[in-house]
Amino acid sequence: MTEPRTLGIAVDPLIHLATDLYEPAPGRPRGTVLIRTPYARVAQREHALSWVRRGFRVAVQDVRGRYGSPGSWHPYHHEGTDGGRTVVEMERLGLIEGEVLLVGASYDAHCALEAAHWLDTRPARVPTVRAVIAMVPALGLWETAHDPDGTPRLRDRIGWWHQHGFARTSRTPLSPAELDRRVERARHHGVAGVVSPSEYGAEAPALWQRLWEARPLDLAARYGSCTTTLLVIGGDTDFFTREAHLLARAWAGGRTGYLTGPWGHGLTADLAPETARVLRAHGGLMARIEHVLGDAAMLPSAHRFTGDPDTPWVTDARAPSTDPTMPTPWKDSR
Repeated sequence: MTEPRTLGIAVDPLIHLATDLYEPAPGRPRGTVLIRTPYARVAQREHALSWVRRGFRVAVQDVRGRYGSPGSWHPYHHEGTDGGRTVVEMERLGLIEGEVLLVGASYDAHCALEAAHWLDTRPARVPTVRAVIAMVPALGLWETAHDPDGTPRLRDRIGWWHQHGFARTSRTPLSPAELDRRVERARHHGVAGVVSPSEYGAEAPALWQRLWEARPLDLAARYGSCTTTLLVIGGDTDFFTREAHLLARAWAGGRTGYLTGPWGHGLTADLAPETARVLRAHGGLMARIEHVLGDAAMLPSAHRFTGDPDTPWVTDARAPSTDPTMPTPWKDSR
């Protein structure tokens, strides 16, 4: 495999988003994977190569206003339009081979979901989107800023927005002591005083206020009519587990699968060494993704990685969540 070539993909006449295009070994690609990220496209190299090794062409794009892409960075604002227009423009340029997979983890999963939603609302969609793969999805402003019971996630959000939310490139994380200090300030004096224009820029207070004024997403209204196949990958200890279940349940228009295992927001990087070895011995998470997407009869379905060398995956065609407080992670298709 050669190094990727970098293109500017036009999403409007003045905004060309920096996109690295990876090619598989010579021959017709099996399909085209699009990954859109605010975390620097170069940081997605290993993720991209995991798809390239399976024969896919892969496009990795910096979202608007981040790293190599121009424009203003407003988290959770442009991703549907920019993602959908990226697919359409790639088709126009002859860069789409086969069916499209929209793929991402955390904020990147939001990018994939919103692009699919935008494309589903077009009167004519030329590229065929095979599936959305949403891993440990960070669905929206309210969902990232609150626990399911509504408790503010002050420490997590102060840390994330300091590092990623207010600039073209990511900052060094706050020290634990400084993060503690800012969390205490927010608890006693309100969240507004945590973000100052002198530190983060003139737009920062309005962006920060928008985060805390956001309302919860109505997932059924947002995604209930989407017809693309969806594969949600949650994690037993991920702080967005409930949101992942609700997303899978709300995506009523298409076929839905759900994968989970004993990991958190870091996915398989969170696994203990022996458990990770068992997963690698069975092809890794990528092998299971391909297995589920390649068998239409398996959807809707749930797949849990157990870590047991003899029975590494348990599959249930329509199993409810193991947590009685969780909804069944897909619609009742009877």
